[in-house]
Amino acid sequence: MIDPQTHDPIRVSRIVHTIHAVRDVDPCRMEYQDFFGGLVFAEGYFDLEDRDMALLYVGDHMIEPMGPRHADKTEFAFARYVHRYGEGWHSFELKVENAKTAAAKLQAAGCQLASVYDMFFFLRAESTGGVLVEVCDTKMPNDPYDRPNWNPAWGRGHASGVVGLSHIVCAVRELDTPLRIFTELFDGKVLSDERVTTPQSGRRIVVRLGDTNVAFVCPDAAGSGPLDAFLAKPKACIYALVWKVEDIARSKTAFAARGLGILDDGCIGGAFAVNFRNARHEFIAG
Repeated sequence: MIDPQTHDPIRVSRIVHTIHAVRDVDPCRMEYQDFFGGLVFAEGYFDLEDRDMALLYVGDHMIEPMGPRHADKTEFAFARYVHRYGEGWHSFELKVENAKTAAAKLQAAGCQLASVYDMFFFLRAESTGGVLVEVCDTKMPNDPYDRPNWNPAWGRGHASGVVGLSHIVCAVRELDTPLRIFTELFDGKVLSDERVTTPQSGRRIVVRLGDTNVAFVCPDAAGSGPLDAFLAKPKACIYALVWKVEDIARSKTAFAARGLGILDDGCIGGAFAVNFRNARHEFIAG
């Protein structure tokens, strides 16, 4: 039991980005530019893990397409990940004041870490109830967010109609563990705790982490609903990013014109969804 008099949770200033694991970064980057009007501001190669990345904004939220430089070199962690899980949402990144201090606190609490470096590390999904999380204390290279004239509404007017991120949705099998991690070890705040019926019956808890809302959705006893189908496959548990758009009908038309299939089933927080490279995006009027 945590003593509120002595407990000092790890403070999160923002969710920096969501990682989209892919086999090849370049075509994924171009798809984000085409489908969402993505603003690309950095690209790079991390030789210690033999992986490529691009950094881009969709509205006010950063996405990092990431892929192995050599998919057959499974001695490297990211090549192993893509070989095992395929493409799709990988993790989201929490910005903290000091990564070393955060790592020590989490390890002392019994959490398992991976890829531990001075400036960042990963909190393994086994310790969070299924959600892989990156933790860092450094700025992203060339990030427009850090400029004094940054405007999160920069993307308005693109054909996609995206205004900004509403929330991240994580599907989990139980809620006690993510609640402990994100509201006790980290300083997340519970915004709501309610029963839901779509896309299947269950419980949803929305937690504010830094500047972003994250919804943890737990379906009732395992069945045959969309969340069960998602959770049955080995993967990180990010189910979808939910975006606000100016006009639902116009956004549907724009995505369909770019060859994306429109999904009306399985939506947790959106009116419709698209899925490319196995990453689900849902959309609501905003």
